[in-house]
Amino acid sequence: MAVHGKYDQPCPKCGAPVQRIRYAQNECNYCATCQTDGKVLADRGLSRLLKQDWPRTLEDLEELRSPKA
Repeated sequence: MAVHGKYDQPCPKCGAPVQRIRYAQNECNYCATCQTDGKVLADRGLSRLLKQDWPRTLEDLEELRSPKA
């Protein structure tokens, strides 16, 4: 509950960005570092669309978010 409603804000325990899973009209926030050992959980709609391009770890996700020079 420490990360409830804090998507993309730092986790109070480790400082990693809080992740979000959306399903229907609901969402679940979690810290990938503290709760899943750095593994990004699959969002049902986006992961099906992106398939193999879906980021599997926080490092993969940060690489996608950072602008390329």
